[in-house]
Amino acid sequence: MPLVEETSLLGDSSVTLPVVVIGNGPSGICLSYMLSGYRPYLSSEAIHPNAILHGKLEEARHLSIVDQDLEYLSEGLEGRSSNPVAVLFDTLLHPDADFGYDYPSVLHWKLEQHHYIPHLVLGKGPPGGAWHNMEGSMLTISFGNWMELPGLKFKDWVSSKRR
Repeated sequence: MPLVEETSLLGDSSVTLPVVVIGNGPSGICLSYMLSGYRPYLSSEAIHPNAILHGKLEEARHLSIVDQDLEYLSEGLEGRSSNPVAVLFDTLLHPDADFGYDYPSVLHWKLEQHHYIPHLVLGKGPPGGAWHNMEGSMLTISFGNWMELPGLKFKDWVSSKRR
């Protein structure tokens, strides 16, 4: 994921990008990660605690999750969003987290250069959004593991920031 300083764009006004992401918080960073060519797959050793979902995932284990029928995969799932795709990704990233479990993600992320889409992420301040405003005793409204980014555990980030 190449980072470009705002000053480097000022000299060349002919730059055309197909995608501009507004916001450089956790959601914008995740979107940029995917636009950079990283694709989610079912991890080879993963067993999802939801047996029905696990069976569906096994049917096309060789395909990236985003290349599958997301409506089919999200059938019957319930969660904290009215968006079925958001609920699907929540349950893949944090299986049964709404029930207080801390199961590992069943996703494995692969870099596939041919899926790279040039893009620009715009945001106020450094990447991470609200993460930079968290002081030692401050907690998020969401559980800590809901704040994770692909490949970066929130617990690891917090331990590097707190005294």
